[in-house]
Amino acid sequence: MKRFVFTCGDVNGIGPEIVIKTLNKISNKKSNDRFYFVCPANVFKKTINHIKPRFKYKIVDRYKPKEESPVLIINAGRVIQKFGQPTNLSGAIAYKSLKVSFDLIKSNKANAIITAPISKIALKMAGIRFKGQTEMFAKWTGTKNYAMTFLSKRISVALLTIHIPINNVSNSINSSKLEILLNIIIRMLKQDLSRTDPKIAVLGLNPHAGEYGLIGKDELRVISPIIEKYSNKLSINGPFSPDAFFGSTKYKDFDMIIGMYHDQILIPFKMLTFGKGVNYTAGLPVVRTSPDHGVAYDIAGKYIADESSIINAYKYARLIVGNREKLFAKS
Repeated sequence: MKRFVFTCGDVNGIGPEIVIKTLNKISNKKSNDRFYFVCPANVFKKTINHIKPRFKYKIVDRYKPKEESPVLIINAGRVIQKFGQPTNLSGAIAYKSLKVSFDLIKSNKANAIITAPISKIALKMAGIRFKGQTEMFAKWTGTKNYAMTFLSKRISVALLTIHIPINNVSNSINSSKLEILLNIIIRMLKQDLSRTDPKIAVLGLNPHAGEYGLIGKDELRVISPIIEKYSNKLSINGPFSPDAFFGSTKYKDFDMIIGMYHDQILIPFKMLTFGKGVNYTAGLPVVRTSPDHGVAYDIAGKYIADESSIINAYKYARLIVGNREKLFAKS
């Protein structure tokens, strides 16, 4: 039996809605899995007035070993929802939900965490000093080196730089950072996704991948030397010019594509997979996945959100947990 924790995300967005829709589909008699949903009890009750739960559940104020139910709703406090806008309370509840979920996995009461979307603005309003969920889990697990990746059946990608301004990207790229990312991705592909001979593509930063230094030196200075260092041992290719790489559908030949900055890699990823992709933090000792979209304030409270991405986040979490268990059993 495996246990998975879902967080509520920002309660003024679609988080509670898509989690309940997901639990309706994955919690059934055929499944031996058990689920925790960390969410304000009043928000859960309000949401199930619109989305009828097809699972057995029990609401508790805190986890107790004797409490058993296919779905355990762990009350994260009381909050007044204000659909479609960030508030300090929605930020505080989102943070509390994440912290409770981490405590559950840290104490071996859960195998993986699936996090619903949060608002960075709401976190800031609540006085939370993290840029996002990725950074939270890295801090809580004491992980210095980690990677933001996005997974799907069609394409999987990783980011060298994450949430920084475009004008800081070039100065933030260096050999050490790229080599660390490659090591994380190689280990993740082999350990978490069971790819025995992974194929990795690395994109260039500049137009035409710098065109041999005519349009930029980043490829000659950093990217190409690291690729050459690894290419004798592994299938790592590049630097590719992003426009031609995606235009020619060359992405289909690789298990993972490394992009230099956020939009360079996530625009094509979301064009190909939007609503079905999964955000996965590679390099952590814990398994944490989330949907590839945000809080969707524009449709919050209308109960029309598509839960496909968070369902896939659960499926990837389950897959990764299983693959890690198999490796541990062999060692």
